[in-house]
Amino acid sequence: MNRLTAIASISAVVVIAILVALLAFTKADLSNAESDNRVLKSDNALQGQVIATQAFNVNRFNQVAQLAASANAVVASDAEKTVIEYREILRREKTCDLPVPADLARGLLEYAYRLRASAMHADSGQPDTADGSAAATRGLTYCQAVLWIKPLLATIEQGNNNFAGIRDIEQQPQNTSGENAQK
Repeated sequence: MNRLTAIASISAVVVIAILVALLAFTKADLSNAESDNRVLKSDNALQGQVIATQAFNVNRFNQVAQLAASANAVVASDAEKTVIEYREILRREKTCDLPVPADLARGLLEYAYRLRASAMHADSGQPDTADGSAAATRGLTYCQAVLWIKPLLATIEQGNNNFAGIRDIEQQPQNTSGENAQK
């Protein structure tokens, strides 16, 4: 029986050694899984912050765009009313049909084409509609020039409203960063 006891003892020791080794591997795997879990939780928290920041920024951009669009609608409406008033006033003017000198009219037309061409994308895939080669069928009159002034100024004001919104958005993160640094 000694032999049987020795074999049983060795077998028990081997089984215990195997179980201890398996326990050590399992504990290492558990430790790695816990570490991976912490990393994933940290990544999820960071992604949550990024998503929340992006949602906040999109909301802020939408608010600024909505304010600019509202201001631009008011500007366009005021410009339209003014043009209607000017038309009524100019309708009674006897000198309304006098032409603007050709050099001045051509210079204004060329300048308008340059502005439009510079605002267009270089490779839009569309034909260049800012081609200055087309000649006007008749000259520019003083009344036409007067009627162009308010819409042009309104367009400039609308652009300024858009740029003001962009400047506000660009300055807000700087102000927020400064406030966070002070806290």
